[in-house]
Amino acid sequence: MCHHFFLKANALHLKEYLQAQNSLDCSFPDVGFFPLAEVPILRCNQQGERELISSQWGLLPFWWKSSPRHKTRKAFQRMTFNARSETIDEKPTYREAFKSRRCIIPASQFVEKGELFEVASQPLMLLAGLWEQWSFENEQINSCTILTTNANPLVARYHPRKRMPVILPDERAVETWLSPDIVSRAPLEHLFLPFPENEMTHHPIAQ
Repeated sequence: MCHHFFLKANALHLKEYLQAQNSLDCSFPDVGFFPLAEVPILRCNQQGERELISSQWGLLPFWWKSSPRHKTRKAFQRMTFNARSETIDEKPTYREAFKSRRCIIPASQFVEKGELFEVASQPLMLLAGLWEQWSFENEQINSCTILTTNANPLVARYHPRKRMPVILPDERAVETWLSPDIVSRAPLEHLFLPFPENEMTHHPIAQ
């Protein structure tokens, strides 16, 4: 699972790189992001424009209510910061977001077993994600999850379950993933392939 990533970019660079219509008025933590943190995501608004928003990492479906198994929303979200790409169109937690609330989660590096992984040819990795908006009384929460797929051989050497984030390779893939006209799995299936290992680098986290 992807549970720790870094974003080494300022707000203006992020806006320009992602071709967003707005910028986030914030800086990104040097320690990176962990589940339940507020992370930047890119989504399309109702006018079809790309916008950046802050979103809590750990998907909280719009229908969520407290239950004996998950008494608090944070307990639920600790189970949903990653979503398996193989089942996102089937599982109740993700299937509605998969149809119409797909997003991009930008990252510079992700961490597995003390190793930092990054894409060699691009300054940022564009991770496929889903977002949701949950509301109750006066509280409103935007949340998100990162999709995972089978790991390529490089990442598999460090991940016990041999998984890695779904990394979108180029602008065409981003356009396809964010397209509101696509509501089924088939046109997106090719995006779930593992990112090629020969286009990635890795090194230990500096102590």
